[in-house]
Amino acid sequence: MFNITHTVDKFLEENDEHTISIEWCPGHKDIKGNERADAEAKAGTELRAQDHTTLTNAKRGVKERALEKWREEWQKTPPAGGFAIANRLPPRWKPREHVTHTPREVFSRLTQCRTKHAFLGEYYARFVPEEHTGCTCGERLQTREHILQTCTNYDEYRHILREADEQMELGILLGTKKGLEATAKFLAKSGAFTKTGKRREQKTTPEEEDNENDEEEERWWRRMEGDREADFGLVEEDDEEGRQEETRERDEEIHTTGGHDNPRPRRLRENTGIRNSHDR
Repeated sequence: MFNITHTVDKFLEENDEHTISIEWCPGHKDIKGNERADAEAKAGTELRAQDHTTLTNAKRGVKERALEKWREEWQKTPPAGGFAIANRLPPRWKPREHVTHTPREVFSRLTQCRTKHAFLGEYYARFVPEEHTGCTCGERLQTREHILQTCTNYDEYRHILREADEQMELGILLGTKKGLEATAKFLAKSGAFTKTGKRREQKTTPEEEDNENDEEEERWWRRMEGDREADFGLVEEDDEEGRQEETRERDEEIHTTGGHDNPRPRRLRENTGIRNSHDR
């Protein structure tokens, strides 16, 4: 790391007439020396430490190099698959606005739309052949382009997409910041790319959703109570069988020892001189 004090000491030792003075001057006043000092300071911040560094700086350097390598790989890898046309945004660590500012359910459909792994006829044709591949508007094969650009079911919402691009080019709608914001809004309003192709019903009031959650929770607890009672009944049956088994074993033991509970072994009784009537 560049050591300013070492340089100053060396400069002063070279000649007895060398001196250094420090004075304050206002910034951004076109003072020649101050402007140069600002430029040197800025350049110094871009220098990497050679002899030692802090942990924070080391972590930042690792992240920068990793991101640089990631972007190099992204640039030289040919786009492929359903996501190819949407793969226009370079990688970065921080999530983009279309991720952080979009409701989860809408973001899920947005991702499905961008990757072409969605409730689509062209997807069904490849992976779920038993599903119907046509569109409800009458189009023979339902494609991503058809839903976004021409499907009559969504004509009243298509102006949202035209605000981002008049031609509604897929690369812009699915691969740019402005296009993604418009597409997310289009999906939220229209219900496109859902299983039914319609907007999901929204709860009119928070109370309705709370009541539904309470009912579901109550059903869940009833199932839990039923399972616990069933388990408890099995435990009781197991305990009863265990008690019956213990009784049978004790009866057999008493029978073999002549009717005495907890009898001593025969050898021990002989050694102690104790005799029972059946030992004689």
